[in-house]
Amino acid sequence: MDNYDVSICTFAVNEVESLQICVQTILARCDNSDIKEIIFCTCKKTLDESLRTISHLQKQYPDILIRTVEQPPESKYWGEACRTLFRTATGSHILSMSSDLECNPEYVADLIEKSKQNPDMLIKASRWIEGSVFKGYGTFRKIGNKVFQFFMINLFGKEITDYTYSFQIAPARVFKETYFHKNGRTVAVELIAGPIMRGIKVKEIPIVWRKREESHEKKRIIKDITHLFWYFITAIDIRFRLKR
Repeated sequence: MDNYDVSICTFAVNEVESLQICVQTILARCDNSDIKEIIFCTCKKTLDESLRTISHLQKQYPDILIRTVEQPPESKYWGEACRTLFRTATGSHILSMSSDLECNPEYVADLIEKSKQNPDMLIKASRWIEGSVFKGYGTFRKIGNKVFQFFMINLFGKEITDYTYSFQIAPARVFKETYFHKNGRTVAVELIAGPIMRGIKVKEIPIVWRKREESHEKKRIIKDITHLFWYFITAIDIRFRLKR
């Protein structure tokens, strides 16, 4: 594909060491000529140390455009952060990921290479496809996630194994056209279900998943159940609201 380049879109909140590992791994493993830019969405909660790390990376890699965009201060939802982030991307393709290493940066090169071979498709990593390694997620969360994946396969009629992992790359328009609900809890589902309903073809690749270690989030069963509830509601809404 002519004029193929990638905007890597991610977030910086309380990541410091993992943020640095993420960028260094990407730039060490990828053909840097494929990378148009790396964009970090920051917010009012972003640590000063995270911002200093980004500044350090900009100096360390002067030949790579590494920049930040700030989430509107009046908005506290991830959906608005994604809209802001994707709207500013200038590459022909956008790669969506987190910078906390739960989206393993070692696989960015594989995603880009598969995308170059299939430039009109959405290429995503899957924790459930054969060949993946998915450990450390917690028994309750893993069972709930698996039940939801089964529900989504039947709801959308697509043999996609992971609807809740937004580590993926697609033509920029796919992400720019995605509608995000205001509750901000369901971005991962919206980033795959919306494009499917608009007719985008999807290909998955297996990965080795690792859990976040830096500023590790405490497990809260009630919070997980709430997220799962909104996943179901949002999936049904997308399925029947965006009928082709």
